[in-house]
Order: sequence, then structure tokens, then C-alpha cells
Amino acid sequence: MTRSVFLQFIIASCMLVGCAPQAQKTHDVIVIGGGLMGSSAGWHAANNGASVIVLEMQDSVYHQGSSFGEARIARSNNRGNDIWSYLHNRSVKETQLLVEYLNQSAPDRAYSITDIYTTAPVTYVGRSTIYDQLLASLIRQKVNYDMAVNPQEGKRKYNINLPDSVLIQREYNLHSGTLNPKALIQLLHTAIRRKGSAIRYNNKVTAVQYDTLSNTYDVTTINQKTNETNILKAHQIVSAAGPYTGTLLQDIAPYFDQLIDPQRVFLAFFKIQDSTYANLTDQDIKKVKSFYPVINSAQGTRDGSFFSMIEYYDQNNHPIIKIGGHFQRSTIDDLDKVWEKSHSKEEIQWSLNSTSNYMDLLDLPIKKNDLQLVDGYSCVYSLTQSEVPLVTPIKTNTGEPNHDFIVMGGMSGVGAKGAMTYGHLAARLLKGPIPTTEDTLYQITAESLGFHRIHPKDE
Repeated sequence: MTRSVFLQFIIASCMLVGCAPQAQKTHDVIVIGGGLMGSSAGWHAANNGASVIVLEMQDSVYHQGSSFGEARIARSNNRGNDIWSYLHNRSVKETQLLVEYLNQSAPDRAYSITDIYTTAPVTYVGRSTIYDQLLASLIRQKVNYDMAVNPQEGKRKYNINLPDSVLIQREYNLHSGTLNPKALIQLLHTAIRRKGSAIRYNNKVTAVQYDTLSNTYDVTTINQKTNETNILKAHQIVSAAGPYTGTLLQDIAPYFDQLIDPQRVFLAFFKIQDSTYANLTDQDIKKVKSFYPVINSAQGTRDGSFFSMIEYYDQNNHPIIKIGGHFQRSTIDDLDKVWEKSHSKEEIQWSLNSTSNYMDLLDLPIKKNDLQLVDGYSCVYSLTQSEVPLVTPIKTNTGEPNHDFIVMGGMSGVGAKGAMTYGHLAARLLKGPIPTTEDTLYQITAESLGFHRIHPKDE
């Protein structure tokens, strides 16, 4: 039988008996965004037994976004609000469970929580006026700490130049220090696949709509490499799309466009000049390494505060120091191009001055001219008005929580250290309301981040 005759036979057969199109598979859960938040939610949903597809617009190796990089500050103490402490501490436990699962399913590979967390003293520098509030939170949150509250104690305890009216606190809890987002995402994606679920890279979600006929969600994607458009169906959705949240949810929950405000934040990277580093004493080098990461709010102003840490060590084992400011923000003209925006002279100068001033406080022989700018990039903070994140169901037509669609948003600045808890909460909300059998802080955290905060009962 020739090919043309065969095709005619197939067509005729279809006309006689009917050839129905193959039904499109409907996934249990689609997670939009494969960064820290989406990957965490995807893992927890898969671990709960769901078939999950995680859609990520970038490749398997991040080159931009809030999950890009190798170091974020991980810390137990969060002055004045216990949910931030809880988010970190619960995340450490969830990361340990992730590592244990990977080791059970791959005995030939020894995974370790130290792949994710580098335990190091976390340094906090602030105005002395915060002492009472700080001390109360340290005791309440069971932080292992040391502190100097005046210049004499600063010199005696740490050999630093502590200004008047400034205190320094050091946190020594296990797994406080830095967290590696790149490594954690890789482990989460490995675990998701081990559960039989999938990650699809280079898939940008362009629309999300509800199909009333099938009671499912249609997720439209475009492949960033092939430009191929595809529509996936899912019973449930977790949106962890960061600054793209408002645009993506315009047909599902348009109010998120007003709830989440993306703003640009810059990060700069410095190294100590090789000649200067070579002249440092062993004690100086130890001090550089042990007094990062740091959160410095000694000026008492938002614009003057900064966070800084050692991002990595170069080929000569010299530290590359990253610095940024949670409140060094600017408006965004074009979200797709903001990642390429270069730093202004003022931004570089702010970063240089802040790093140099910290070296002076540490009483190190490192001056402004000894610091060399080696890199820098722009990222985006997706902020809520209160700057408290959201992990919440969207609203049904009758005003009730829709537990088939969970939104994770506004994590910028407080996200990485609690990522595994945010993801656990999102996956749990897919099952329905948080039960009262959960521990008290989990319930408090869920309520603080959740539905009734943006949809009050008396609305």
C-alpha cells in the first residue's frame, strides 16, 4: 500500500467511526516560577503526593532575579516579630528533611545541609536605642548571642571601633550565617524529579485563565528558545512569579496588581586589592571573614542601612564581598529590561562608602582606595505595602478563599531565609484551611501572611 493510499484509508476510517482528539492531560498542580519560592512549593506539593509541573522562564542556571546568586543572610534573630524567626528555624528543619529524602533515594550520593547553609556569626550593628527590644527578642527567640553596647566593650570583646550610641550583637546559632539559593534550588529540583514530577525551563507563562467547562486552569506558556506556544491544564495553581505576579493574575485576581509593587534594588561586589590583602595579618583576615555577614543600621536611617556578606571566594581564596540596601530602591520603567540596568555613580559610591565605613568600624587597615569593584547587578523587590509577604488563596466570586489557587508574593528582602516554610505553607493551603492541630507559630504565620489580611471579614 502506497503512502497516499494509506492516508486515504485513515481519513475514510475516521469519517466512518469518528476520530476524537486525544484528551489533554490535566496536571494536579502547576507552579509558576522555579526560583526559591516556587521550587519550595513544588517540592512540598510533590512530597504531599501531587503530580507537579514547575514552570521556569530562565534556564536551569539562573542569571537574574531574586533567587540568583550564592549567598543570602540566614538568621534566627529578628527583632520585634517572631514569625521571621520562625520562618528561618522551620526552613532549617524542612531543609534537613529534604536532605534526608535525597540521601534515602540516592544512597550513592551524600547530600548535606551544609551544602545549603554556611554557619557563621551573624553581626548586627544598630543604635543603642534598640537595646531593650533587641534583648527581649534574643531571649524569647532563644538566640545564642554576644553583645557590646559601648566603645569600651567593643574594643575589649572584638577589637573594633564601636561608636558612641551604637551597639553590636553577634548571633551564633547553628545554620545562622548564609544560605546558598543556587544550591538549594538544585536540590529542590532534584527532589521534585525524584517524586516523578517535572521542571520545565525556558517556559515563560504569559496568561492564566479559568476554564469553566472543565473546572481547570489554562496556563499559556511560550518557550524562550523555540518561541513555541503551549497551553497546559491544571486542577490547582501556585503562583510564585515575583514581580510578574500582577500582570499574570489580571484575569484571575486583578487586585494583586495593587497589592504588589516591584521596585529595583542594586547589589555591588567588591574585593580587597591583592596587594592590600597580602599585607593583612592572619588576625586581620580572620576578622574580615568572621564579621560577615552583617546587617548594619547604625546610622538609624533606612537609606543608611545595608546588608553585606561574602558571596564567594575567588581563585586566590580572597573574599568577594556583596553589599546592598533593602531601602535603596527605585522605580521600574521596563520590567523585562531592568535586569540589564547599570549602576549609577551614586549607587557605586554608596556601596563603596558603606563598605569602607564598616572596615573602619572593624579597625582594619583597609581604606576606600583598597576596595575594587568587581561586579554588580540589578534585582527586583516585589513589595507589599506593609512589606509583609503574602502566601494566600485568591478570592472566589462569593468572596471566600479559593484553595485551588495559591499566590506567593512580596517575599523580597525577607524571602530566602524562610523559603522552605513559605513553600510548605503554600502546599498545605492547596489542601484547604490550616487546621488548628498545627503548631501555634505555624498558625500565626499563616494568618499573618494570609487571606484575611488582604480580604478582611468586614470588607
